Amino acid sequence: MKRYRLVLLCLIPVLAMGQSGEFKIYNNGLIYDEATMARLGSIVDSLNLKFKSCDLAHPYYSFEQGMAMRVNVSDKEMRRLIESGVSWGDFEKRYPNRVQEQLWITKTRFTDWQNKPILEYSGLPYGYNSEPAIRLDDTPRHNKTSGWVISPEGEMAFYFSKLERFTLPFEYARLVQYVDCMIDTTAEIYFPQAKAVVYQRLEAGNGPGDFMTWANSYPGKPKELNYKRSRDADFERYYDQYATWDSLRRAYVEEQLKTSPERRSQLAAAVDECIRTGNSDREFESYVARYVSPAKALQLKRSRKVLGNCSMDMSPRYHAMEICKLAAETAQWDIFLRSHLDIMNDRFERITDGSYAWDERKTYLRELEELGIPAIDLLLGTSLRVANVSDKHYWSSIGRTGRALVDAQDKEALEQRLTRMIQDSHLDPYNRLLMAYLFANYVGHLDDEVQREASTQRLETAVAALPDYIRTVWKKE
Repeated sequence: MKRYRLVLLCLIPVLAMGQSGEFKIYNNGLIYDEATMARLGSIVDSLNLKFKSCDLAHPYYSFEQGMAMRVNVSDKEMRRLIESGVSWGDFEKRYPNRVQEQLWITKTRFTDWQNKPILEYSGLPYGYNSEPAIRLDDTPRHNKTSGWVISPEGEMAFYFSKLERFTLPFEYARLVQYVDCMIDTTAEIYFPQAKAVVYQRLEAGNGPGDFMTWANSYPGKPKELNYKRSRDADFERYYDQYATWDSLRRAYVEEQLKTSPERRSQLAAAVDECIRTGNSDREFESYVARYVSPAKALQLKRSRKVLGNCSMDMSPRYHAMEICKLAAETAQWDIFLRSHLDIMNDRFERITDGSYAWDERKTYLRELEELGIPAIDLLLGTSLRVANVSDKHYWSSIGRTGRALVDAQDKEALEQRLTRMIQDSHLDPYNRLLMAYLFANYVGHLDDEVQREASTQRLETAVAALPDYIRTVWKKE
């Protein structure tokens, strides 16, 4: 199947959006109009004032980490010896020269897809390559700061004399605190009952379904194509015909809703039914936002998650953007910012930025800077990894955040900060390496070749100050 046909298959659900680029750009050059930016700006002003008067309530700590020996377990006798808790000295006497490698490891916690608490001991990450890691059930027996841990399969073991947590220096702790100040850790974009569905459609035979049946009954809709038998020219023609029909249909529906009390009453009753049942879709919500209330439209959008059909499907990102705009209209800052950051980080249940779609995906850092947010502080704070924060603390993607930083207004100041963080021996080794990866992703997305060469040199100088065991990981990239 040719590329054009494949793209169209993914984008058929959003053909009616009728806009160039990923999102509509307003006269202010942003993806939010002037009124929306003004509403958000007033909220930001109050939050920034609150943060400035807020003392650091408690220290922030890194993940527990330290040097370890990795051993490949070769037989049952060795496994029994390790499980007995043998000292490293006695193990070396029994098995001289058995160390596979010496590496710096971190201990982290997470919940897997079955909602089961997991402990992971892993070597420092090196990009897309697989670092050695041991995952165990999060139980007191497996929660160690010294001694042995062995993989469930019994094939690999780590020995460490001490894992310790590092206190983040004040200037970095303030970055983490700023994230929690700006993004309420009790806030959730979606309601607990929201489910992810690929193609959400209103059920037939009820109030919302009847309303949309009427709304889609405008004559002249082009016949759907047979995707296996149609040619590229057929797809292009179908796209044009569909867009023309949909434009006329929407104009007709809007005119009816403006002039007909019966149609508005039908829509209001359908909204109440959707709220009770949780069954809604994008087009229905657009009528709710325009002719009922933004608050009810937002309620419906937060009751469902959009799962993309493929990595080129923009539907999840459009859904997130619509939540952003409605949250701004209703002054729900926490919902707005989480959703905006999800767009920046492409944080959806199915990743939406496949190679064909990459050029369309922008980072929208400028919108945050225009709101008066110290956006670099916010993004650096979401990139630092700390142990003692809420489960709902916002973590960013290092790769996508690096790409977003390319849009920073003051790149010189940004690079100086990243250089200091990488070189700062008071920052824990794990976070220093993450900042190096963040810098590298930023450099990789710079368009200006001269600037990219200079920034690369600055990055290499910063990395040279890292301890040997971190630079060893860095060289594996």
